[in-house]
Amino acid sequence: MGAQESIMRAAIANMIPVNKRGSAYGIFNAGYGIFWFLGSVIMGIFYDISIPALIAFSVIAQLASIPFFIMVKREKRSW
Repeated sequence: MGAQESIMRAAIANMIPVNKRGSAYGIFNAGYGIFWFLGSVIMGIFYDISIPALIAFSVIAQLASIPFFIMVKREKRSW
C-alpha cells in the first residue's frame, strides 16, 4: 500500500498544475476510497456466493482497467 500510494501521488503531481494539486489529491482520494469500498462490498458478496465468481469478478475488473491505463498514457504524451 505504501508503494502504491507514493507512486499514485507522484503521478498526480506530474499530471496536475501546482495550484490545483490540493483539489486533485482530494478528488483522487475520495474516488479511490469510494471505489475501494464498493469493490470490497461486491467481492464480499461474491465470496458468500461462490469463490469462482469472486475470481471472475476480480479478473474482469482488472482487465476492464487496461483501457483506462492506455487512455491516461496517451493523454500524458500530449501534455
